[in-house]
Amino acid sequence: MAQGTGDNPNFSEDIKTEKDLKWMEEKEKMVSEYIEEKYTKNKGIRVLGVGGTRNTIRVPEFEQETYYYCGPATVKQVLDHINGNSNSQDDYASELKTHDDNGTDFSMVDNVLNDNQNDNNYVYKTFNSDEKDKWLSKIEWGVDNNYPTILDLKITSKYMPKYRESVEGHILNTSGYDWEDHEIRLTDPFDQGNRGITLGNTWHPADGVWKANQAHFREAIIY
Repeated sequence: MAQGTGDNPNFSEDIKTEKDLKWMEEKEKMVSEYIEEKYTKNKGIRVLGVGGTRNTIRVPEFEQETYYYCGPATVKQVLDHINGNSNSQDDYASELKTHDDNGTDFSMVDNVLNDNQNDNNYVYKTFNSDEKDKWLSKIEWGVDNNYPTILDLKITSKYMPKYRESVEGHILNTSGYDWEDHEIRLTDPFDQGNRGITLGNTWHPADGVWKANQAHFREAIIY
């Protein structure tokens, strides 16, 4: 299990239903059209320093209550943001089938989110190493439309300097982007070393977060 967080290190396939596949198709089209329209003046290309390239949303922080509760805590953060209220981390741990011997299976997160809110059809998607721009678009669309994106990261201080020690797998959500400074804001339920540095809404290098997501064996996000 991931040290200090609770991301399940065992791979399990994200099996999509016909409804999931329909949502995925609709979501891909929606995000693509949104980003293209937003950046029409720049021919659909994300350009640093252009107006509208920074945004944040108010996602509440809930520090994970156990060393393996990053999944339940992140689900609570996202649902509390969308619904204005949320259940306990224990409740979401039960729905996610989170256990101290294996943590949370990331492929379960979209299902639990969709079972507990009706505003956004969350979908699980993997990305190849040459799809960084598409990955950034998903995060940008989510923040602009008030829906946090959920990430599964393999963190090192090289990628995300606020972390002093490496973490094999960690689940957390986005809450902002700043393309002028090329940063992504994450709502992190984990306070590494009890320093108050990683916990809550914190900014990290966008390229480092991307690399941390690609370094994880899933290479996946939920948006």
